[in-house]
Parts: sequence; C-alpha cells; structure tokens
Amino acid sequence: MPSHLTRLVFRSIIANRPVLYRGCVHSPPSPRTAASFRNGWPTCQQRGFLNLFKPARKIKDPDVPPGLGTLLDLAHMQSIAARPPPPSDVAQALNIFFTKYDKKPEDFHLRAAMNAYNYIQATPKSDGQPWMSAPELLKILRSLRRRAPGSGKASLAFARLLHEELNARQKAAEPDLAIYQLSDLPAFLNILCLNGAALEARELAATTLVGPITPDTPFPMVRAILATWTYVLKGFSREQNQEGLLQTVDIIRRLSVPFTPNMQQLLVAFFVQKADFEQAKHWYLQPTATPQGLKDIEPNVHTHALILKACALDGDPSFGQQVVASLLKDLPTKAAWDAIFLWSAAIGKGVDEVDRMMNVMVRRNDEWRREDPARPVVCPDIDTINALVELCMSRKDPYSAERYIALGEKRGILPNAKTYCMQIAYRLSANDIDGARAAYYGLQGEQLDDQSTEVVNKLIQAMCGSKRHHFDDVMAVVDDLHERKAQFVPQTIAMLCTLHLQRGESDDAVDLLQIHTYHYAPEQRAIISGKLAEFIMNRDNSTADAWDTYQILRQVFQETPRHVRVRLMNEFFARRRSDMACHIFFHMRNHASLDVRPDGDAYATVFTGFARNADAESLELIHNQLKLDLNVELDTKLRNSLMLAYAATGNNRRALEFWAEIVASKEGPTYRSIAIAFRSCEGMPWGDQHAKPIWRRLKEMDIDVDKEIWTAYLCAIARNQLHDEAVQMLETVEEEYGFTPDLYILSNWFNTTTNSERQRKVEAWIRQRYPAVWTEMEGLGHYKTMDGFGYRQFHINRDLDP
Repeated sequence: MPSHLTRLVFRSIIANRPVLYRGCVHSPPSPRTAASFRNGWPTCQQRGFLNLFKPARKIKDPDVPPGLGTLLDLAHMQSIAARPPPPSDVAQALNIFFTKYDKKPEDFHLRAAMNAYNYIQATPKSDGQPWMSAPELLKILRSLRRRAPGSGKASLAFARLLHEELNARQKAAEPDLAIYQLSDLPAFLNILCLNGAALEARELAATTLVGPITPDTPFPMVRAILATWTYVLKGFSREQNQEGLLQTVDIIRRLSVPFTPNMQQLLVAFFVQKADFEQAKHWYLQPTATPQGLKDIEPNVHTHALILKACALDGDPSFGQQVVASLLKDLPTKAAWDAIFLWSAAIGKGVDEVDRMMNVMVRRNDEWRREDPARPVVCPDIDTINALVELCMSRKDPYSAERYIALGEKRGILPNAKTYCMQIAYRLSANDIDGARAAYYGLQGEQLDDQSTEVVNKLIQAMCGSKRHHFDDVMAVVDDLHERKAQFVPQTIAMLCTLHLQRGESDDAVDLLQIHTYHYAPEQRAIISGKLAEFIMNRDNSTADAWDTYQILRQVFQETPRHVRVRLMNEFFARRRSDMACHIFFHMRNHASLDVRPDGDAYATVFTGFARNADAESLELIHNQLKLDLNVELDTKLRNSLMLAYAATGNNRRALEFWAEIVASKEGPTYRSIAIAFRSCEGMPWGDQHAKPIWRRLKEMDIDVDKEIWTAYLCAIARNQLHDEAVQMLETVEEEYGFTPDLYILSNWFNTTTNSERQRKVEAWIRQRYPAVWTEMEGLGHYKTMDGFGYRQFHINRDLDP
C-alpha cells in the first residue's frame, strides 16, 4: 500500500492533477457530519467554536466477563498451535469466572470453561497435585444450575466431568468431600434433569439416595432424598416422557420414599397439560405424606388450582363441584379460598360475583375469629388477585384482568412485582404500549427476576418499534435497567442500536454494544450483527450512516461471516461507492480467520461490482491481490468476472485475453462466458473482427445458441456500426433460431446503436415491424448522452453476471 500511494502521488504531480483519495468516506462533504475519526473508523470531524477546548468523548471499554478473556485466549492459542497461557493463570481465570460472573453462563462460555478445565487437568502441578481444590470444583458445579436457554449440552458435559473428578477425590478420602453425597450430589442430579438426562439421574439416584425415610433419618438426608426425586420427576415432565414419569413414581414407592404434595403437583400439572383429565384426577386423589412420611396431608394450593381450572375449562364440572365441596367441608384455609375463587372465575362467574364471594369469606372469617380469636386472619391478598389475573391472561381477556387488579386496589391490596409483570404482558398483547409503560413505573420499586426482566425487554422492543413513543421515554426504561444491572436480551440491544443509529448517535450505539455484546454467545451476537447489517442494507439510510454502521460492525463483530460481508460489499456497489466496497474487501482479505477471507466467489463478486461501477483503479488493485492469493485458483467464473470488469472499464483487449485463457482452460467457457466475450467486442475498434470468429466457431461446433448469446452478438455487430448486418440478423432470426424480436432484443439493439442517424433508422424499422414493442420501449423512458446532445439510451438493465 505505501508504494502504491507514493506512485499515485508522483503520477498526479507529473500530470499536474490534484491528489484524490478514493477511500474518502464523505466526498463531497455531507451537511450532517458524524463523529470524529476514532478507533480506526473514518468519519468526518465535527467541532464547533465553543467546543474547541472540550475533550473528545471516550468510547467505553469492552465489558468482558471476568476471567473469560484468559479462557478465550487459551482456546485461540490452541487453535493456532501457539504457546497457551500458564496453567496457573487458566485455573485462576476459571475460578474468577464462576465466582464473580453474576449472570447465567451461555453455552459459549461453558465450552470455553470446559476446555480450560481439561487443559489444567492434563497439566497438573510439578508435585502432581491438581490446580483447583475440591471446594472450588464444588462451587463451579453449583453454579451450573443457573442454566441459560440453549446451554444444555455444554452444561451437561461439564457437570459430568466435575462429578467424575469429585467422585474420584471422594474415593481418595479427601476431607473436603465428606458430605458430597448429601449436599452437592442433588445439585448434579438437578443439572442432569434440567438438560434432558433424567434417565441417567434416576439410575444414579436409585443407587445413592434411597429410602426408607423414618422419623430417625437425619434431616439433611431427608432433604437430599426428597429434592433428588422431585428433580427426577421434573426432568421427565420437562422431557414429556410419560412412561419415565410413571416408572419413577413406582420406584419412589418401592424405595419407601414419601409421595409429597410437590410430587403430586408435578404429576397433576403434567397430565393437565396433556389434556388427560382422568389421569390428572387419579393423581389428585392419591394420598400424600409429610417429608417424614408420618401422616397424610391435603394437596397444596397449586394442585387444587390446577385441577379446578382443568375441571372448569376442559374436564368434568361435577368433579370440580366435589372438590369445592370438600374444601368447604371444614374451615377453609386461605389456599382453599383462593382455589375456590379461581374455580368460580373459570366456570364463568364475573368479577362482581367473585367480589361478593370475597365478602362472604371475610365475613365468615370474622365470625370464626369472634368465636375463637386464636384463629388466623383469612382474607384475600395479592396472591389471590394474581391467580385470577393469570387465569384471565390464559383466556386472553385483558379487560377482566384489569378489573381484578382494580378490585384488589379497592380492597387495599397493592400490586406486587408479579402483578405488574402480568399487567405489562397483557397490555402489550393488546398493543397498549402506553399502558404497559405506565405499569412499568410500578415495577421500578420492585426486585427484578428472570420473568420481570423478560417482560421489560419486550416493553423496550415494543417502544422501539413504535413510531409514537419519544426517545427519552425509551431511554428512561433502559437507564433504569442499566442501574439495576438487569439482563438485556440480544433482540433488545439490536433494536436500541438501530434506534441510536437512526438518530445519528453512533457513539451511544458503540457504548451499548461494548457493555453487552461480550456477554452473549456467538448465536446471540449474530442477532445483533444481523440487525446492523439490515440497517446498512436499508436504502432509506444515508451512505454515510451506512458506512459508520459498517465500521461498528467490523470492529465489534469481527466474527461476521464472509457471506454477510459480501452482501454489504454489494450494497455499497449498488450505492455507487465502489471505494467503500473495496475497503470491505480488503478487510476480508486481511482478516485473521481463513473462513472470513475471500474465496473465488467473493473475488468474482467484487470484480462484477467494479464492472458495474466502471472503477478501473480498484479493479487493478484487487486483481493484483488475486495474483498474490495462494488460496484462490482461477476458474471460468472468476475469469468471466475479470473479463466483464476489464470490458466495462474500457480495457477490452485485456478482457479478450481472459477469453483466450477460458477457451484454453480445462474447464472451458460457459454460455455466460460467450455473452461476456461478445460484450468485450462491443467497446473496441473493429470489435466485429473479434466477434465474428467467435460466432463462426459456435456455428461450426453446432452450439445451441440461446437468446442471450444471440442478442450479445447482435449488440457487438450493431456497436461496431454494421447496421445492415444487424437488420439482416433480425429479419432471419425467427426462421433460423425461433426467437421473436421482443423488448429485450430490440431495446439492446437500439442502445448499442451509438449514432443518432442510425438510431432513427432503427426506430423506423421497429415502428414498422413491431409497433407494440416500440410502445413498450417508449414507456421505459430514455436519456441523451453528452449532456443531452448525443444519442438516446433507454432505461434498461444491461448488466451481466459471471
């Protein structure tokens, strides 16, 4: 590059021409300038008089999860067969990552962590001791229970490795692992069940954590056994494995493990979801026991609610009446009343009727308390309201949900975080974005969990997609989430970046990406980079904004694949900025990854772009790069693109040299090669003397000539002023080849007749023979060359693909 620029400078000086740099992004200057040149991103400088001494804004540093940088460095060094980091550094980074990273690790993070773990296991200390202690391994195992969506396989594999190591150390009688079976083995089994390995978890539990549970069994053992078998039931339920679920219940009974209300709830919920009401009733009627298995107890409130809701909506109303009667037989508890209210709403009773039932509940409770003041106060609370609102949401009835919330407020029941989350969700489902934003204000004082964070992300996305909402309103919600360190999903970050870029705030977009993108897996990062690519491809956005966005994409998302970069390169070719497209190509050419570097198709694409932009300087530059590229071999398609590019830039003799190479190559020419060769003959003096031998050889070899090749030869003849021969071809074409002269043939013939007098003859001939086609041609519109004083050209597309 330095020698090329020097040569360009000296040639310009000798020729007394100004030195022009084709890579200039803003030429001519745009009335709206972007931020100053920064981080290798060429943009215009913008500095007012009063801002002369104001320091430039500093872009935030990438927020990389603690320890992850070392783990990724290890993987990179291993991939290029270079010296990896010291095992001590890797062990420290692994420990720091799982100690300080407060978000759910993605599959990408876990794969890097597992690779680091295998590395330090394979390279122990000089005394043979491992780099990580048993408590550190236990800490990592516990953290794997925080499962991000899509991280199942890596989490499962890593947990198995840790379990094997901990088992091996336990057999070696390490004192740190004396309680592993009781405290952390259930955590490992839970990880198995969360990630589709419930059968493996059941087999391990049946040999380690078994009954019987008696009153003398220590409570830690009781807790571990019940937690383990509940995890196993949840695992089979999550996998929708009915056979495995029922077999697990049989094993639980055979091992004398108590069938607890939580286990019953899992089974009832499973069969209610499958619409198997008979099985749901069967398990609802099964007796349950306390953890020590001493006595039968009632199903919990969630089980009552599930069965009553199923009875009302899909099952047997008479059985629901029996359940309600059993709940009212004795003094109903608060949970029983909640289930009854839910049943009443599910069978169609309105909000006012449920309100009257609540009055009955309060009145009866007051009467009982007057008889026995020791009885607990039973009255509706926010859990009661939330259950009713949730029912309305399942029925897609936001109006009734609003009425139940208003009913609660009338009774002095204040909404909690769950209430506000549901309110945001059902208002968004009704496209009431203003109402959802108002509900979010109530959520601001509450603690955010995964469900509420997900709902708020949907609110931000809806506000970004709405044209009515002010930017400051969106950013108020975003800033609040930032202050509370909530998790942003990739779709939200993508929409916020687009919003900033539409407002010309590239600095804010970069800051947002620097904070969040390094916490995402590659698949999630691809969502954001895809949105940025869409912004670049949108012609409503200016070329300057598109180029600034590309620079952000290149800097932050270096893993952007080749096919996306080629699409962006074609976009700048379409915008008539081949200099920018050339920059994109060089960024691919200099990329560290072989998967991103240009292949033969990418070279063919860039040469085709130079052809359509008639950019001779960039063509020569990239052609020289092709000569130095040892990974790309010339084939017919690549030679076609070179022939097309040199023909379009006026170097037709050089173009025909590629035609000669194609003819002499083992692969040989394609139909497109022949059409491009005739196109090369159009723009050179006495080009007919090169076109006619090609045509003659086609006829001698009895090649099946299609309309594109025939039209290309016609244009080569017409462009070389052989008007009579062109007319003769047109008069015999139907008889010889079966083509009827149409808009494609005749418009190309007219446009390649580069003489005003001959164009009048062509017009007269077409008007006489094909008046309908001439009418179509006039409908295309035309312009005149030489600033309106030359020959006419109809608006047709004569581009050829290689």
